[in-house]
Amino acid sequence: MTTLRGAFSASSALLLLTILSAGCGRTRTSGFFAGLPGQHYGADSTVQQTGGYLVIAANPGSGDTLLNCTFESVLDEPFGPCPFEVYNGSLHVDNSVFATPVVLLSTAGLLDDGLVEAQFDLVDADPQCVVGIVLAAESAQDLLLLGVNSRGQYTIQKCMGGLWIPVMGLDAFESSRLLPFSLPGVSVSAEIHGDYVDLRVNGQLIQVVRTPLPALGQVGVFVDAYTETLLDRFTVVPAR
Repeated sequence: MTTLRGAFSASSALLLLTILSAGCGRTRTSGFFAGLPGQHYGADSTVQQTGGYLVIAANPGSGDTLLNCTFESVLDEPFGPCPFEVYNGSLHVDNSVFATPVVLLSTAGLLDDGLVEAQFDLVDADPQCVVGIVLAAESAQDLLLLGVNSRGQYTIQKCMGGLWIPVMGLDAFESSRLLPFSLPGVSVSAEIHGDYVDLRVNGQLIQVVRTPLPALGQVGVFVDAYTETLLDRFTVVPAR
């Protein structure tokens, strides 16, 4: 009897584990970013694997940079050489089959107040997957992310030493929904003035973020894992 009971318990546990594994599906980052390393970049790119995500970084300029890239030319490279192609007026960032988010850091940056803006068209992304802009990138492991998903929720996160720390947004999934549920087109902008950053999505002021120091430095864009998007425009405008 003891042997039969033990065999039944083992088989029940195995069945339960199988059911749970089948129901999980593929991992989504859902706002807090950790994924498996992916090798989906060009050999001529400057790439750093850190904290579970990929950073493809251009060499930043030495000063404030005015940039308004609409990707009308296939030679446009606001992020330097990168594995994604420019055609039909967009940078096609296809990260749809990889479990690793991608950060593209620009040649542009801010040494003083200014505006950073990116226009995304989501092609293929689960509702919780985030696209957004990156500010104050001191390195691949130290940056500020302002993102939004197609559910109309925003997230603001600080990466410090390769660890993601939530600042605000996405605390409870419903509490940060300030936008319509379906957002195929997303314009994300950040206006930096002193120690404050105004986050706007599709022209609507979503949140005013206070930072310990002005959010200055290299800037760029963020594309979540399992996400395909078109980047139609990337703009950096120093205030002076």
